[in-house]
Amino acid sequence: MKTLVSPLWALVLAGAMGPALAQTQAPADAHDSHHPSEPAAVTPPPQAAGNEASAMTELSQGEIIRWDPRTLKVTLRHGEIKNLGMPPMTMVFRVNDASMLAPFRPGDTVRFRVERQAVGYVITRMEAAR
Repeated sequence: MKTLVSPLWALVLAGAMGPALAQTQAPADAHDSHHPSEPAAVTPPPQAAGNEASAMTELSQGEIIRWDPRTLKVTLRHGEIKNLGMPPMTMVFRVNDASMLAPFRPGDTVRFRVERQAVGYVITRMEAAR
């Protein structure tokens, strides 16, 4: 058996809810007041821009344990890798080009930049440590 709300009860509910709904509705122009017509330009503070640039070029230090130009893999005993939040350890990295490792031998101390890519951790820059 279906129970229907009588038209009389609908009117009673509408009359009771009407003042409450009227109080919660804001004027039409009030909503637009917090949405500027043009988006505000967001510019990083000068310090943040400089920190980002230095973070992109920040190099970590490590020692070459071994490398294999056929597999494009190098094993490094490295210090902290700040851009990845990685603590010191020994691990294997990939390089995209064997010529990047050509001037180095196991035992050499190097400074390097590593990025996480789809294929794993890839060294994007390497130089002799000074």
